[in-house]
Amino acid sequence: MPKKSGPERVEKFVNTLRRWQGIERESMNMTAEIMEETTNPFVRMIMEIIRHDSLMHHRVQQFLVDSVTWENVNVSREDLANIWEKIELHDKMEKQTLKLAEELREEAWSPIHKQMLDYLLNDEKKHDGLLDQLGQIKKGMSRSSGA
Repeated sequence: MPKKSGPERVEKFVNTLRRWQGIERESMNMTAEIMEETTNPFVRMIMEIIRHDSLMHHRVQQFLVDSVTWENVNVSREDLANIWEKIELHDKMEKQTLKLAEELREEAWSPIHKQMLDYLLNDEKKHDGLLDQLGQIKKGMSRSSGA
């Protein structure tokens, strides 16, 4: 089956994102219900993490919907030039937190501590990856301009 183009493609994209947002809302409600039904601090922490991530997923999905229905989003050299030093500094901080998380993970003795440190380590890796992606966008801008 051929891929859709133009308005049909945008409509399918938006409809899929909206269905996904509905699932994320259900997830947020379900995690809140679970949190109300347990007093276990570990289970509550896991549910809180999932709830927060679902909220962020919902926001990113809305950003994607808005980017195809309201205004296309671009990143200019100026957008990055004014803040690049701070982004580089933040990237160094993320790398420090990765090292700390790895060190602590190796020292952890409790399965619960190991799981939570794995979560933190994976999240810090995700942040580092997002900053690396910004760097790739910046490099692409430099190459395309011949700089």
